Amino acid sequence: MWQDFLRGTGLTVLVCDSTEDNIKKTKAIFDKFSRYMNTKIIAIANKQDLPDALSAKKVQKKLGITTYGMSAIRFDLRDRIREIFEYEIEEE
Repeated sequence: MWQDFLRGTGLTVLVCDSTEDNIKKTKAIFDKFSRYMNTKIIAIANKQDLPDALSAKKVQKKLGITTYGMSAIRFDLRDRIREIFEYEIEEE
């Protein structure tokens, strides 16, 4: 099903929270389905505002893909997520 779902996709975005446990789970999912992702893949490390959050740089190292930090509850970052998507799609 994943192969059909992702066919023709220009950009795949993995969104995870920035805790160690969640990054491990996200990595397991990524490893399982990455063979179906014949597109550019980036990650959004959410919940960067929490005190125990891993930095986007650390998340990127663990996942092995370009990662951007984010905090979904911060309204001032809404334009940033759009800018990230536009940049990544243009860079294909």
